[in-house]
Amino acid sequence: MNPDVAFGLFISTTMFVAGLLTYLYRNRPNHAIGIRIGYTYISEEAWKKANTFAGKALMGLGLLLGVLSFTGNIILLMMSMIIGISLITWRSYVIAKETVELEAISMPAEGEPKPLERIEVKPYLAIQLVLISSYLILLAVSWDRMPEIIAIHFNVQGIADRFEPKSIGAFLIPVGGAVFILGLTYLGRDPVALRIPKGNARIARIILELLTMLQFLLWGAFTYSILYNAYSYSSPTFLNAMVIGSMGIIVVETIRLVKAMK
Repeated sequence: MNPDVAFGLFISTTMFVAGLLTYLYRNRPNHAIGIRIGYTYISEEAWKKANTFAGKALMGLGLLLGVLSFTGNIILLMMSMIIGISLITWRSYVIAKETVELEAISMPAEGEPKPLERIEVKPYLAIQLVLISSYLILLAVSWDRMPEIIAIHFNVQGIADRFEPKSIGAFLIPVGGAVFILGLTYLGRDPVALRIPKGNARIARIILELLTMLQFLLWGAFTYSILYNAYSYSSPTFLNAMVIGSMGIIVVETIRLVKAMK
C-alpha cells in the first residue's frame, strides 16, 4: 500500500475513533474524553449538547478523511483535517456557551450579579499575526530555494535529525500549530472558555502571554528551519540559546501563574 494512503487511513481511523468515544461519553462528564472547556463543566446539558455534536462531526470528518486518503494527497488531507477540527471546536464552544447562557437566564438570580471581566486580546493577537505573516512571507520568498525534503529538527550540535517534505515541514505543521495557538488566544477573551479559575483576569493575561511566547518560539524554530534549508544558515549557538531562553521564560511564567492562582 502507498505510504501516503496508509498514513491517511491511520489519521482518518484515529479521527473516527475519537469521535466515537466522544459520542459514547456524551452523557458522562469526565476529565479524559470529550470537549472539555469551562462551559461544559459548568453545565451537564452543555456537556451533552457539545459532545453530541462533536462526536458526530468528528466521525463524519473521519469518514471524509478516509475517502481523501485514497487520493494520496497529504496536503489536501492535512488541510482538511486542520480546517475540520477548527470548525468542530469552534461550533462546540458556541453550543456549550449558548446552553450555559440560556440556563443562566432561566434561573432566578441570587444577590448582585458580577459579570466576568472580558480580557482584551487584540494586542496578543496582533503580535501573533505579525509573526505568522512574516513567516509566510519568508516562506513564499524561500520556497523555490528549498529542496523537496527538508530538515525540521536539530540536535544540540545543530545537526539535522528529522526530515519531512517541505509542504508538510515548512507549511502544514508550522501554519497548523500557529493557527491553533491563535485560536486559543482568541478564546482567552472569555475566561470561562479556558477554565480560568474564577475568571481571574490576571491569570488570563499570564496564560495569553504564555501562548504568545509559545507562538514566538515556534516562529523562531521554523524560521531557523527555512534559513537552514534555503540559505544554508547553521548556528548551534543560536539553537542552544533559543532552547535555554525558552526554558527560562516558561519557568518564570509558570511561577507567576502559580502565584496568581493562590
